[in-house]
Amino acid sequence: MKKIFLSAVIALALCSYGYAQDDEEYEEEEAPAKVVKKAPAYEEEEEEDEAPVAKKADKKKEKKVSGDVPFFGLGVDLVGSLKDEAIIRLVFKPSASIEVAGLIGLWHHGETTFKPKTGDEQSYSDNYTDIAVGVGFDYLMPTAFLPFTVGGEFLFSSPSPRTALGDAIANFQGKLSDVSVTRLRFNVLAGAEAELVKGLTLSGKAGLGFDYWSYDVVDVGTTSWLDLGFVTRVYLTWYMF
Repeated sequence: MKKIFLSAVIALALCSYGYAQDDEEYEEEEAPAKVVKKAPAYEEEEEEDEAPVAKKADKKKEKKVSGDVPFFGLGVDLVGSLKDEAIIRLVFKPSASIEVAGLIGLWHHGETTFKPKTGDEQSYSDNYTDIAVGVGFDYLMPTAFLPFTVGGEFLFSSPSPRTALGDAIANFQGKLSDVSVTRLRFNVLAGAEAELVKGLTLSGKAGLGFDYWSYDVVDVGTTSWLDLGFVTRVYLTWYMF
């Protein structure tokens, strides 16, 4: 009986030892497999999710930069307005560095009147308005401080004979209607431009101006001359869109 009992105990001990060893081998084989399978899948999903977000951000930046460049603006020469001629600019910007402008110059001379000490007031009917039309061009170069501009202007007008003749009008014996006047101006300008507030810029320019006058008197002859001088412009421009 003792031998049978010992044999049974030894058999049970051997069976339990074999079962425990099988469990340890099973756990050692499964544990690394779980870690290896999940880690790469999580990293790949993060990379795939981040790529579209970066592309959307780049597209938003590109749209914002392209929309910041204005296209049309209306400006006036402050210096000319304080002197003898107001020049209005219709500015078009095909790009951030190029400005093309249509120019309109206006100068109005009012009617002269004379009031004697005795008697009625007299009017000389000498009022007139000189109108000039032309084009302007500017190229803007960015610098560390303000954009530097280089460009030019061309203006054509047919002013009143009183403007062309000046002081000689007192000695003129013919009719003013018999005189035709032509004035051509070409200016080479350089300066700088600053944005005061959003859409409102102030541009100061200076350079050389070529001023050609020509007037023809019916049945008398033609006279012309060319003036060369220093020209300044201070344009205040509001970009509407």
